[in-house]
Amino acid sequence: MRRRPSTAVVAFLSVAALSAACGLKQEQYDALKQQQQSGVPVDNGQGGSGGTTGGLTTGGATSGVTGIGGSSGSTTGLTTSTSGSSGTSGTSGTSGTSGSSGSTTGPTSIKCNTLGQNVVGVTPTQIRVGVHAPQTGTGAPFPPSFEAAVPLYWKNPAHKVCGRQVVIDFQDDKYTPQTARDVCGPMSRRDFIVIGAAGTDQIQSCATMPDIQGKGVPYLSAGVTTNGLDKLKNYFALTLTYAQQASLVLQNARKSGLGLKKWAVITSNTNNFKDARDAMEGVLKSAGIKYDDIQVDATNDNGIQGRAANTGTKIATGGYDTVFLDTSPGYFLYMSGTASKQGFRGTYTGPGVTMTEVTVAQLVCAGTAGVVKANFLAPFPGIDHATAEFKKAANNSYDDIYWSIWGLNQSLYYALNAATSLTRPGFIDGLSKATLTNGVYPKSVFSGGNHFGGTGAWAQRMNCNETEPNASQPGAWDTSGGPYYK
Repeated sequence: MRRRPSTAVVAFLSVAALSAACGLKQEQYDALKQQQQSGVPVDNGQGGSGGTTGGLTTGGATSGVTGIGGSSGSTTGLTTSTSGSSGTSGTSGTSGTSGSSGSTTGPTSIKCNTLGQNVVGVTPTQIRVGVHAPQTGTGAPFPPSFEAAVPLYWKNPAHKVCGRQVVIDFQDDKYTPQTARDVCGPMSRRDFIVIGAAGTDQIQSCATMPDIQGKGVPYLSAGVTTNGLDKLKNYFALTLTYAQQASLVLQNARKSGLGLKKWAVITSNTNNFKDARDAMEGVLKSAGIKYDDIQVDATNDNGIQGRAANTGTKIATGGYDTVFLDTSPGYFLYMSGTASKQGFRGTYTGPGVTMTEVTVAQLVCAGTAGVVKANFLAPFPGIDHATAEFKKAANNSYDDIYWSIWGLNQSLYYALNAATSLTRPGFIDGLSKATLTNGVYPKSVFSGGNHFGGTGAWAQRMNCNETEPNASQPGAWDTSGGPYYK
């Protein structure tokens, strides 16, 4: 059995999952791979303050992805408290059932007529969706399949909403909060909604900025932090936050046979990781499990490798049997390599969607000869759960990146269809009281003022003896448990 993405989303798809971060150019990936094998320091493209996975990119600054435009099929995958009454693609549909197989005929409950309003990002033929994620800078290294996976879901004519094509306005935020604000400002003025595809600090920075809040721009992301986001009426987390996953991390640890004598709780040292840290430490304390709090600086200032190595030494000499990790994938790569060389044989675990990318497994496995053990949560199952529709769309040539982005796009599709009108207030109003059964991802439930809609997560185990489809080197993630529900 294999596993997943991110990431996002189209991310928010992106995402995480749409889940953990965007990534390296091919030459950066090759350099890091060489470093992992040779021990030569290479910091380029790694580090960062943590992040979500998933996201949509087309490899350029701004480009279109085919898209969401109207369909008249079933209402599979969506339950809302309202029903559509007008538009180009049908008039009915309020409740759905399965959604588990990625139905090609989606809901039609959206009111497609903009009522003559001048809606930002909406024309008679298009819906513009802004997506920011780290195409360069730090984050999880994505393989070339990432770009090819982006348009896959939207190529099916049935995956449309209101007869309009969704155009993805992708911008590189370089994995820094300041650059995220720099790109989010213009997106708030030209795009219907904005999606944070990756990077916890970047998502928080963009979602809370005046340009987004002042204009009432709908903002979606995978579940990351709650810091500064829990009071926003226009913000929605489609998957479980890091803090919400704390009890599930321990549940998975027990069922997977992970050590429970002494844990290290390693998190990035910014305020955006405090809720996750406090939640996990609270769960461990209640369970009577000893732990040490280790906060790290995972920013990429050419010193990340040395800092991560020092943390690796702490792990190897601290008597831990399990390490909870919520920081950047780059930090994990360097830290785990040092710890394994110094004899650490415990297991790394943590929330999704940060670590469970195929290239993370490949690099960790290459650098440690398969010694590292890891079992992380993710908002999606592995590719052993891939549906027939997905496989057909991919022409049976895919990897877990394809699968994760397919699920993230599916969630965005249902979110758009939950709108009560094709306006920003209509989108926010509809999503605020919708239940999205999604399909690949566990359902998202928004009601009673709750804007953190995630409900469950899957577990993925790193396998250094397996090579994923379309991959050239060992390193994969197997579905090992779940879904676990909060």
